[in-house]
Amino acid sequence: MSRAWSLAVPVVTVLVVAYALFIGGAPRRILGDRIYGGPTEGADALWLRVESVARDGERESPGWDGPLVMSAQANGASCSTQTEPLGAAGITDFELRFNGPVHGLVSLDALVWGADHTRGEFSLTPERWAARARRRGGWIRGRETSGLVISIAPERGAFVVGASDPLLIRVERAGTPVPDAQLTVKAEGARLESDRELRTDARGRARVSFEALELNPTLSVEARADDGRTGLIDSGVPVVPGGLHGIATAMGIRVESAIPRTQAFFSVVTNRARIAGGTLALTPDGRGGSFADAALHLSTPLPVPSWLVVSTEVDENSAAAIGWPLQVGAEPAQTFDVPEVLLLDGIPAAFAREQERRSRVRWLTALFIALAFLLSVALLVLRVRAADRDIARHLKTDLESETAARVAPRALWPLIVALLAMGLGFVVFVGIVFAAR
Repeated sequence: MSRAWSLAVPVVTVLVVAYALFIGGAPRRILGDRIYGGPTEGADALWLRVESVARDGERESPGWDGPLVMSAQANGASCSTQTEPLGAAGITDFELRFNGPVHGLVSLDALVWGADHTRGEFSLTPERWAARARRRGGWIRGRETSGLVISIAPERGAFVVGASDPLLIRVERAGTPVPDAQLTVKAEGARLESDRELRTDARGRARVSFEALELNPTLSVEARADDGRTGLIDSGVPVVPGGLHGIATAMGIRVESAIPRTQAFFSVVTNRARIAGGTLALTPDGRGGSFADAALHLSTPLPVPSWLVVSTEVDENSAAAIGWPLQVGAEPAQTFDVPEVLLLDGIPAAFAREQERRSRVRWLTALFIALAFLLSVALLVLRVRAADRDIARHLKTDLESETAARVAPRALWPLIVALLAMGLGFVVFVGIVFAAR
């Protein structure tokens, strides 16, 4: 019986170590959520973007395409719980409404089938959020020639390839507008859409439709006043590489791309809040590009000013992201390219939980190896002692005691060496378990 146990213990130990390495302690997919959004301080509703992520090593993919339940607390009051399907991309936008303005930390729970997915607290002031915004646009002023100064500006702050937007032209003399000046406008790398003679209005302004055909178009404008004075500007027109075009429509918004794309993200923001957002599935427009329309379901009229931030990145944090103004005034508007802020990242917590689970498996396996070693030592000692007694009893039947002791002396060194060799084997097992990644 002891011989069977002596053989069984190492075999079982090997099986346990194999299970710990390849099944119980093997790396598993890490599931978590990233929560993006805008300012929380002072808001009575939060528009949040949730990205469900599954991480296998360094590779990330959509983690969950089913319903996600979100709830939050702030100021001791709970918001309405919302449930949204994430879809194949694992991304959706939520609106969480509170019964009053939010102050301090917001505690949020994201649940999948009633189990914790992501949990944490966050807070963001409008000032910190707006400080990350990039602005494009404004007047490009030419040199003074013959008394006239010509300036140009994109009416909506920026241009992108393949989309037509108004370009403003301003003619001044000594800081005073020059009305009824005749304009000659030429462009390279762009298309000008004007079927009439261009003249400045009473404010010394003119407006022409401008469509960039390449990334570095140039514009030449020559002005001639009634008194014969002239002015000239020859300037490059800034174009955002890879930018999406966003405009307001009667039903909501439209996002356009000059090249085929399948997905885009948008946010509607003011200078102090994020008031809407979503994911768009773009479809071909028949001209080599793509587009998508979306309705805005707002409980109040669109604030002034407000911007439509569009990007192909889920956090809208890229050089190509543009915050298009949804309203224009007398002066050229500027873009408000504000990215989404990562308010809460559930991946590190999920990674920590996975590491804790694997650590428990390692320590339990190490404890089993230690117990198996002690059991093997006890079985070995018992077998050696039993063998010694059997040999001594057998020799005593034919030999005197002194002769028997000389023929089969009892020595500890062989037993110690055997125990050390056995211990080395179990130590190797422990090393393998803790070295596994």
